[in-house]
Amino acid sequence: MSQAERGRQVTLVERLTTTGDPSSFERALVAYARHRESAKGFEELVTAACADRPGSYLHLDRWSSLDRLLQVGHEAGESLARLRGLGSGTDTSSELMVTVGRMTVRSKISDASHIVLVHALLDGDPKRFELDFGSVVGQCVPDSGFGGSDLLRSATDPRTYTGLLWWLDPEACARVRRGVGYPDRLAKLGASAQIREETARLLPMV
Repeated sequence: MSQAERGRQVTLVERLTTTGDPSSFERALVAYARHRESAKGFEELVTAACADRPGSYLHLDRWSSLDRLLQVGHEAGESLARLRGLGSGTDTSSELMVTVGRMTVRSKISDASHIVLVHALLDGDPKRFELDFGSVVGQCVPDSGFGGSDLLRSATDPRTYTGLLWWLDPEACARVRRGVGYPDRLAKLGASAQIREETARLLPMV
């Protein structure tokens, strides 16, 4: 990452799986997230449970710059170590990503209740893929339950993207995904990438 890129806003994506008690793990995960948000340079977070994979969770921290994230790296590492220490059945992985396109329509992602994640590994033109993802977003915007979108690209592998679509309620999400336009636009993403879609519910940050 260049010096200029180090000054850009970045998102740390952490994926976690556990075989432990979901309620206990979710309480600990929320406490971990709350600890992270007190650090200087922190901007926003998302902590969610994957609906289609029980025991799988996603945590996103957005930071003002990579330098800010690195400055709190030691403290954050200790927090994650405590999270891993909850049990031998907890596994974690992380990835640093940058935003290539964001749209806030009716709410910030942290105020939503439900998200759709579109994971993509490109085998075609990045600009084509980014435009096609914008078309997916365009199918969601007219619905009153749609909150916004964010398209993230890996800082280490420019072929890897994660798209986020967030919703004020899961019913609105299901309504749009059942429509004609959304699956058609999503299918077009497959022309330039290997696509995997999943849904998640946001954990209450209390």
